[in-house]
Order: sequence, then C-alpha cells, then structure tokens
Amino acid sequence: MPNVDLDALPIERVPAAIAQLAARLLITPAPAPTGPDLLTVEEVAQLLKVGPRYVYRHQKVLGGVRVSDRKLRFRRSVVRRYLKGGKDE
Repeated sequence: MPNVDLDALPIERVPAAIAQLAARLLITPAPAPTGPDLLTVEEVAQLLKVGPRYVYRHQKVLGGVRVSDRKLRFRRSVVRRYLKGGKDE
C-alpha cells in the first residue's frame, strides 16, 4: 500500500489501513551483505596499493556498502572490475 492519507479514507477502511501500515513495521529488513565476497577498507587499499583514505574517497566507484554506521565493505567483483579498468577516476 503506497502512502495513505487516512483523512481521505472512508471511516470504515481506516482500521484496515492502520493494520497494513503496522504490518510494514513488523517486516524485518534484509540483512546487510556479508561473506567472502566483501572486502574491508584495508584489504581494498592493499589490492589497489593505495592508502585507506583513497578507498574512502572513492567508495562509490569501488562498490562500497555500509554494513553498519561504522563499517564499510566492498564487493570483490566491483573492485576487480575497477582494477581491470584502471585507476584514473
């Protein structure tokens, strides 16, 4: 159900709309990606022979994925593709 304006609904449909909205809150989000396909900032820096600061600055191009507020990981496949294409970004 997209955004619902409860004021625009007939009064008899409000409880059902509220129940649907509440059900959305109970759905657990997909877990953050983990596993051997993800590399740390330090691992990416070693592969690229650069410092961690470079990796943080280029996180979008390198496939950076936030797995928590303080953890950043990189998809190995994107880093490999970046290596094949050069570092002139």
